[in-house]
Amino acid sequence: MRYLIADIVTEFSPKYEYLTRFSKPFLYRGENASQIKLALEGQFFREICDKMNQNIGKDRCESYAYSCLFSREIINFGGILLHSSSLKLGDKSYLFLAPSGTGKSTHTSLWKKAFGSAVEMMNDDKTAVRKVNEVFYAYSTPFDGGSGVANNISAPIGGIVFIERGSENSVRKASQNEIISRIYSSFSGYKSYYNAHKLLSNIESLILSCDFYNLTCNTDISAAYIAYEAIVK
Repeated sequence: MRYLIADIVTEFSPKYEYLTRFSKPFLYRGENASQIKLALEGQFFREICDKMNQNIGKDRCESYAYSCLFSREIINFGGILLHSSSLKLGDKSYLFLAPSGTGKSTHTSLWKKAFGSAVEMMNDDKTAVRKVNEVFYAYSTPFDGGSGVANNISAPIGGIVFIERGSENSVRKASQNEIISRIYSSFSGYKSYYNAHKLLSNIESLILSCDFYNLTCNTDISAAYIAYEAIVK
């Protein structure tokens, strides 16, 4: 099957219902040739399953395995697959990055609660970013990470936010060193010397093109309003 992910014609064949279901909104019926072909080899799949929680199941392992393969390939198209929760508000997208368990999904759910239908949830785990016509866009992907949020939505990036938990809500601009280390650690996939070099080049381009913030926040809805005032232009 062929899918359009991050405006890249991507060919792969999911075996299990889980990824098949989330991939349907991304089906590509055009005539352009496949730009990426993903083949999930048995040994690689077994390695992925061995590293994941045994309660996850092979269907979720398949989704994660394909996301790793896609993350390697999108680097060659000037893109990055980020472990992030993303939303669209107005004509811009906003990405929220943090280690698992920090509260990315909790925070973006506050935006939905605060701003209602004005907010469209894009993806709650793996968002692709890619420069198109000198503008960086965020793209949802079929790789949802188990949240059930993987809508086929894209928009120019309005801001990228690093989340930290705290008792008080505050926002500040991120430093360049913070951006490099946190984006690199949020890269969803396996790194090698070759793609790490290209990844750093893509990160440099992203830094020059987008605004980055550090958000310290609690779980009160006021966190969404404070973040909005500081981040949304």
